[in-house]
Amino acid sequence: MTTAEPQTARSTRFRDTLGGFRFWRRTRPFWGGLLTALAGLEIFGTTQMSLGGLAFQLGPTGFLSWLIPAILVTCGMLMWFKPQHRILYAVVAAVTALFSLIGVNLGGFFVGLLLGAFGSALGFGWMPDTHRTVRSDDEPADDTARTPPSAGGPRSSTS
Repeated sequence: MTTAEPQTARSTRFRDTLGGFRFWRRTRPFWGGLLTALAGLEIFGTTQMSLGGLAFQLGPTGFLSWLIPAILVTCGMLMWFKPQHRILYAVVAAVTALFSLIGVNLGGFFVGLLLGAFGSALGFGWMPDTHRTVRSDDEPADDTARTPPSAGGPRSSTS
């Protein structure tokens, strides 16, 4: 009995899993959703810290320190799982990230604000791949066959 067979099976399974994740990642605004969710986590983290006994929770009893990060994380996850509505989620995330500037610790000390702005811009600008990768046999192979011939034929420069 050899040990090559189980390693090959494990390697193939890992490669299939990695390939599936790559396909999933390319069919949605992955980086926009990730940065937006990280912005929410960063803003939440800055609201839970204190510097020398001084807590930084603004808003009515710290409600915004829970609401704004929750909206940003939710928008980031929804960009992943509902990419057809990515523009709505990106706009909501951008407005929420800008509001965090005045609502929660200067937008997580500007880091969460910037992550949210970049993430929402990436989510807004992402477009699904509509390019066909498989070409049918009846399509011409080169671009010259697609262009119609000119009406006058080839022009000569002689007089």
